Amino acid sequence: MLLRRIIISLSFLSILVNSSCELINPAEDVPSFIQIDSFVMVDNLLANEGSLSHDIRDAWVFIDDEMIGIFELPARIPILESGNHKLTIGPGIFVSTNSTNRDNYAFYNAYIDENLKLIAGETQFVTPISSYRDPGSTYAYEVIDDFESVIVQIDSFSGSQVPIIQTQEKGYVFEGKGSGLISIKSTDSLAFFRTPTVTLPAGGKLTYLEIDYYSDYTFAIYGRAINTGLQNETFELLNLKPTTDEDDEKEWKKAYINITSMTSGAANPEGFYIFFNISLNNVAERTDGFVAFDNIKFVYQK
Repeated sequence: MLLRRIIISLSFLSILVNSSCELINPAEDVPSFIQIDSFVMVDNLLANEGSLSHDIRDAWVFIDDEMIGIFELPARIPILESGNHKLTIGPGIFVSTNSTNRDNYAFYNAYIDENLKLIAGETQFVTPISSYRDPGSTYAYEVIDDFESVIVQIDSFSGSQVPIIQTQEKGYVFEGKGSGLISIKSTDSLAFFRTPTVTLPAGGKLTYLEIDYYSDYTFAIYGRAINTGLQNETFELLNLKPTTDEDDEKEWKKAYINITSMTSGAANPEGFYIFFNISLNNVAERTDGFVAFDNIKFVYQK
Protein backbone atom coordinates (compact mmCIF):
# COMPACT_ATOMS: atom_id res chain seq x y z
CA MET A 1 0.00 0.00 0.00
CA LEU A 2 2.84 2.33 0.94
CA LEU A 3 4.67 1.48 -2.28
CA ARG A 4 1.52 2.27 -4.29
CA ARG A 5 1.23 5.66 -2.59
CA ILE A 6 4.88 6.41 -3.34
CA ILE A 7 4.39 5.52 -7.03
CA ILE A 8 1.28 7.70 -7.28
CA SER A 9 3.10 10.59 -5.57
CA LEU A 10 6.09 10.29 -7.91
CA SER A 11 3.79 10.17 -10.94
CA PHE A 12 1.96 13.29 -9.73
CA LEU A 13 5.29 15.05 -9.10
CA SER A 14 6.44 14.14 -12.61
CA ILE A 15 3.27 15.65 -14.08
CA LEU A 16 3.81 18.85 -12.09
CA VAL A 17 7.45 19.11 -13.19
CA ASN A 18 6.60 18.54 -16.85
CA SER A 19 3.74 21.04 -16.69
CA SER A 20 6.05 23.61 -15.10
CA CYS A 21 8.67 23.07 -17.80
CA GLU A 22 6.04 23.60 -20.51
CA LEU A 23 4.99 26.87 -18.88
CA ILE A 24 8.59 28.05 -18.62
CA ASN A 25 9.67 26.74 -22.04
CA PRO A 26 6.49 26.44 -24.10
CA ALA A 27 6.69 24.50 -27.37
CA GLU A 28 7.51 26.84 -30.25
CA ASP A 29 5.31 26.95 -33.34
CA VAL A 30 7.06 25.59 -36.41
CA PRO A 31 6.76 28.16 -39.20
CA SER A 32 5.99 27.57 -42.83
CA PHE A 33 8.20 29.35 -45.37
CA ILE A 34 7.79 30.98 -48.75
CA GLN A 35 10.77 31.67 -51.00
CA ILE A 36 10.56 34.68 -53.34
CA ASP A 37 13.51 35.36 -55.61
CA SER A 38 12.15 37.95 -58.04
CA PHE A 39 9.05 39.29 -59.79
CA VAL A 40 8.05 38.67 -63.40
CA MET A 41 6.38 41.53 -65.29
CA VAL A 42 3.83 40.74 -68.01
CA ASP A 43 2.04 42.94 -70.52
CA ASN A 44 -1.33 44.43 -69.64
CA LEU A 45 -3.21 44.19 -72.92
CA LEU A 46 -5.51 47.03 -71.82
CA ALA A 47 -2.64 49.46 -71.22
CA ASN A 48 -0.25 51.20 -73.58
CA GLU A 49 2.40 51.08 -70.87
CA GLY A 50 5.52 50.71 -72.99
CA SER A 51 8.49 48.71 -71.76
CA LEU A 52 8.11 46.15 -68.98
CA SER A 53 11.58 46.85 -67.58
CA HIS A 54 11.50 46.99 -63.79
CA ASP A 55 13.60 47.17 -60.66
CA ILE A 56 11.35 45.58 -58.05
CA ARG A 57 13.50 45.30 -54.93
CA ASP A 58 11.06 44.26 -52.19
CA ALA A 59 8.11 41.98 -51.52
CA TRP A 60 5.31 43.44 -49.38
CA VAL A 61 3.78 40.25 -48.02
CA PHE A 62 0.23 39.81 -46.69
CA ILE A 63 -1.45 36.64 -45.40
CA ASP A 64 -5.25 36.76 -45.36
CA ASP A 65 -4.96 40.53 -45.94
CA GLU A 66 -2.84 41.04 -42.81
CA MET A 67 0.65 42.39 -43.38
CA ILE A 68 3.53 40.03 -42.55
CA GLY A 69 6.32 42.44 -43.48
CA ILE A 70 8.52 44.00 -46.17
CA PHE A 71 11.31 41.74 -47.42
CA GLU A 72 14.24 42.61 -49.67
CA LEU A 73 14.54 40.14 -52.52
CA PRO A 74 15.53 37.38 -52.72
CA ALA A 75 13.92 36.34 -49.43
CA ARG A 76 12.91 33.23 -47.48
CA ILE A 77 10.00 34.35 -45.35
CA PRO A 78 8.77 32.56 -42.20
CA ILE A 79 5.00 32.49 -41.69
CA LEU A 80 3.39 31.20 -38.49
CA GLU A 81 0.48 29.65 -40.34
CA SER A 82 -0.28 26.33 -41.99
CA GLY A 83 -3.05 25.12 -44.23
CA ASN A 84 -4.66 27.07 -47.06
CA HIS A 85 -4.41 30.86 -46.93
CA LYS A 86 -4.68 33.90 -49.18
CA LEU A 87 -1.24 35.25 -50.15
CA THR A 88 -0.79 38.80 -51.47
CA ILE A 89 2.60 40.15 -52.56
CA GLY A 90 3.01 43.83 -53.42
CA PRO A 91 5.94 44.88 -55.66
CA GLY A 92 8.24 47.26 -53.76
CA ILE A 93 10.57 49.88 -55.26
CA PHE A 94 13.15 52.44 -54.15
CA VAL A 95 11.43 55.84 -54.48
CA SER A 96 13.67 58.20 -56.44
CA THR A 97 16.50 55.61 -56.12
CA ASN A 98 16.58 56.17 -52.34
CA SER A 99 17.03 52.87 -50.48
CA THR A 100 15.67 54.44 -47.28
CA ASN A 101 12.42 55.40 -49.02
CA ARG A 102 10.75 52.18 -50.14
CA ASP A 103 7.18 51.88 -51.32
CA ASN A 104 4.64 49.37 -52.59
CA TYR A 105 4.50 50.75 -56.13
CA ALA A 106 1.01 52.00 -56.83
CA PHE A 107 1.21 51.47 -60.60
CA TYR A 108 1.96 47.74 -60.43
CA ASN A 109 -0.64 45.09 -59.64
CA ALA A 110 -0.10 42.95 -56.55
CA TYR A 111 0.30 39.21 -56.99
CA ILE A 112 -2.51 37.23 -55.33
CA ASP A 113 -2.81 33.50 -54.65
CA GLU A 114 -6.22 32.89 -53.11
CA ASN A 115 -5.41 29.37 -51.92
CA LEU A 116 -1.75 28.90 -51.07
CA LYS A 117 -1.06 25.72 -49.10
CA LEU A 118 1.38 26.32 -46.26
CA ILE A 119 3.02 23.35 -44.57
CA ALA A 120 4.84 23.74 -41.25
CA GLY A 121 8.59 23.31 -41.70
CA GLU A 122 8.39 23.30 -45.51
CA THR A 123 9.23 25.97 -48.09
CA GLN A 124 6.87 26.96 -50.90
CA PHE A 125 8.61 28.61 -53.87
CA VAL A 126 6.59 31.52 -55.26
CA THR A 127 7.34 33.56 -58.40
CA PRO A 128 5.02 36.57 -58.22
CA ILE A 129 3.70 37.92 -61.52
CA SER A 130 2.78 41.58 -61.87
CA SER A 131 1.70 44.05 -64.54
CA TYR A 132 0.85 47.72 -64.83
CA ARG A 133 -2.63 48.48 -63.51
CA ASP A 134 -5.53 48.93 -65.91
CA PRO A 135 -5.71 52.44 -67.36
CA GLY A 136 -8.94 54.38 -67.23
CA SER A 137 -10.39 56.65 -64.60
CA THR A 138 -7.52 56.14 -62.13
CA TYR A 139 -4.23 55.31 -63.88
CA ALA A 140 -2.57 56.68 -67.02
CA TYR A 141 0.69 56.02 -68.90
CA GLU A 142 2.44 58.33 -71.33
CA VAL A 143 5.50 56.98 -73.11
CA ILE A 144 7.75 59.88 -74.11
CA ASP A 145 10.47 57.97 -75.96
CA ASP A 146 11.46 54.31 -76.25
CA PHE A 147 13.98 55.17 -79.00
CA GLU A 148 12.60 52.58 -81.39
CA SER A 149 12.16 55.29 -84.02
CA VAL A 150 14.91 57.39 -85.60
CA ILE A 151 12.79 60.43 -84.64
CA VAL A 152 13.94 61.24 -81.11
CA GLN A 153 11.54 63.05 -78.78
CA ILE A 154 14.27 64.07 -76.30
CA ASP A 155 16.10 67.15 -77.53
CA SER A 156 19.21 69.11 -76.58
CA PHE A 157 18.69 72.71 -75.48
CA SER A 158 20.13 75.68 -73.57
CA GLY A 159 23.43 75.79 -75.46
CA SER A 160 24.17 72.07 -75.22
CA GLN A 161 27.33 71.20 -77.12
CA VAL A 162 26.31 67.61 -77.84
CA PRO A 163 23.20 66.05 -79.40
CA ILE A 164 21.24 62.96 -78.44
CA ILE A 165 20.75 60.41 -81.21
CA GLN A 166 19.03 57.08 -81.62
CA THR A 167 21.64 54.32 -81.68
CA GLN A 168 21.28 50.70 -82.68
CA GLU A 169 24.86 49.86 -81.71
CA LYS A 170 24.67 46.70 -79.63
CA GLY A 171 26.81 47.88 -76.72
CA TYR A 172 24.52 50.88 -76.08
CA VAL A 173 21.05 49.39 -76.63
CA PHE A 174 19.15 48.44 -73.50
CA GLU A 175 16.33 46.54 -75.21
CA GLY A 176 14.50 46.52 -78.52
CA LYS A 177 16.05 48.13 -81.58
CA GLY A 178 17.54 51.29 -80.12
CA SER A 179 18.37 53.60 -77.24
CA GLY A 180 19.13 57.30 -76.97
CA LEU A 181 22.88 57.97 -76.95
CA ILE A 182 24.85 61.05 -75.91
CA SER A 183 28.56 60.94 -76.79
CA ILE A 184 30.61 63.39 -74.75
CA LYS A 185 34.20 64.51 -75.37
CA SER A 186 36.59 65.80 -72.74
CA THR A 187 36.40 69.23 -74.43
CA ASP A 188 32.62 69.51 -73.98
CA SER A 189 31.34 71.67 -71.12
CA LEU A 190 27.55 71.85 -71.60
CA ALA A 191 25.14 68.94 -72.04
CA PHE A 192 21.43 69.72 -71.51
CA PHE A 193 18.45 67.66 -72.72
CA ARG A 194 14.70 67.92 -72.26
CA THR A 195 11.45 66.07 -72.83
CA PRO A 196 8.56 67.58 -74.76
CA THR A 197 6.04 69.54 -72.69
CA VAL A 198 3.27 67.32 -71.35
CA THR A 199 0.09 67.81 -69.35
CA LEU A 200 0.21 66.16 -65.93
CA PRO A 201 -2.33 66.14 -63.10
CA ALA A 202 -2.06 68.59 -60.23
CA GLY A 203 -3.69 68.52 -56.80
CA GLY A 204 -1.42 65.93 -55.23
CA LYS A 205 -2.14 63.12 -57.70
CA LEU A 206 0.68 60.57 -57.56
CA THR A 207 3.01 61.09 -60.53
CA TYR A 208 6.25 59.34 -61.48
CA LEU A 209 8.88 59.60 -64.17
CA GLU A 210 10.37 56.22 -65.13
CA ILE A 211 13.65 55.93 -67.04
CA ASP A 212 16.26 53.32 -67.88
CA TYR A 213 19.73 54.86 -68.04
CA TYR A 214 23.45 54.15 -68.42
CA SER A 215 25.96 56.85 -67.57
CA ASP A 216 29.66 57.56 -67.21
CA TYR A 217 28.75 60.83 -65.46
CA THR A 218 26.67 62.23 -62.64
CA PHE A 219 23.65 64.04 -64.03
CA ALA A 220 20.91 66.14 -62.46
CA ILE A 221 17.21 65.86 -63.23
CA TYR A 222 15.01 68.96 -63.02
CA GLY A 223 11.36 69.69 -63.71
CA ARG A 224 9.98 72.82 -65.31
CA ALA A 225 6.41 74.05 -64.79
CA ILE A 226 4.95 76.25 -67.54
CA ASN A 227 2.57 78.49 -65.61
CA THR A 228 -0.32 80.43 -67.12
CA GLY A 229 -0.12 84.13 -66.25
CA LEU A 230 2.73 83.58 -63.79
CA GLN A 231 6.47 83.07 -63.90
CA ASN A 232 7.57 79.60 -64.87
CA GLU A 233 9.11 77.47 -62.10
CA THR A 234 12.08 75.10 -61.94
CA PHE A 235 12.13 72.16 -59.52
CA GLU A 236 15.30 70.26 -58.62
CA LEU A 237 14.36 66.58 -58.45
CA LEU A 238 17.50 64.47 -57.88
CA ASN A 239 21.02 63.60 -59.00
CA LEU A 240 21.85 60.24 -60.53
CA LYS A 241 25.37 58.87 -60.15
CA PRO A 242 27.39 56.99 -62.76
CA THR A 243 26.04 53.47 -63.20
CA THR A 244 28.46 50.85 -61.95
CA ASP A 245 28.01 47.42 -60.43
CA GLU A 246 29.93 45.82 -57.55
CA ASP A 247 32.85 45.06 -59.87
CA ASP A 248 32.97 48.67 -61.10
CA GLU A 249 31.53 47.61 -64.45
CA LYS A 250 29.05 49.88 -66.20
CA GLU A 251 25.46 48.65 -66.21
CA TRP A 252 21.96 49.86 -67.06
CA LYS A 253 19.77 50.94 -64.16
CA LYS A 254 16.12 51.93 -63.74
CA ALA A 255 14.86 54.90 -61.76
CA TYR A 256 11.35 55.53 -60.43
CA ILE A 257 11.33 59.28 -59.78
CA ASN A 258 8.47 60.68 -57.74
CA ILE A 259 7.62 64.10 -59.21
CA THR A 260 4.38 64.65 -57.29
CA SER A 261 5.94 67.51 -55.30
CA MET A 262 6.50 69.36 -58.59
CA THR A 263 3.10 68.72 -60.15
CA SER A 264 1.25 69.61 -56.95
CA GLY A 265 3.53 72.52 -56.02
CA ALA A 266 3.46 74.47 -59.28
CA ALA A 267 1.56 77.77 -59.11
CA ASN A 268 -0.73 77.54 -62.17
CA PRO A 269 0.65 74.94 -64.58
CA GLU A 270 -0.53 74.34 -68.11
CA GLY A 271 2.30 71.90 -68.79
CA PHE A 272 5.57 70.40 -67.56
CA TYR A 273 8.80 69.12 -68.98
CA ILE A 274 11.80 67.32 -67.53
CA PHE A 275 15.37 68.29 -68.32
CA PHE A 276 18.70 66.59 -67.70
CA ASN A 277 21.94 68.39 -66.91
CA ILE A 278 25.05 66.23 -67.30
CA SER A 279 27.73 67.47 -64.89
CA LEU A 280 30.78 68.63 -66.86
CA ASN A 281 31.81 71.52 -64.61
CA ASN A 282 35.10 70.11 -63.33
CA VAL A 283 37.57 70.64 -66.18
CA ALA A 284 40.27 68.50 -64.56
CA GLU A 285 37.92 65.48 -64.35
CA ARG A 286 36.47 65.67 -67.85
CA THR A 287 36.90 62.53 -69.91
CA ASP A 288 35.36 61.05 -73.04
CA GLY A 289 32.27 59.06 -72.16
CA PHE A 290 28.63 58.25 -72.79
CA VAL A 291 25.16 58.66 -71.39
CA ALA A 292 22.31 56.53 -72.73
CA PHE A 293 18.57 56.60 -72.06
CA ASP A 294 15.68 54.28 -72.80
CA ASN A 295 11.97 53.94 -71.96
CA ILE A 296 11.31 57.46 -70.70
CA LYS A 297 7.70 57.71 -69.56
CA PHE A 298 5.30 59.38 -67.15
CA VAL A 299 2.88 57.33 -65.07
CA TYR A 300 0.25 59.03 -62.96
CA GLN A 301 -3.04 58.88 -61.16
CA LYS A 302 -5.88 60.91 -62.60
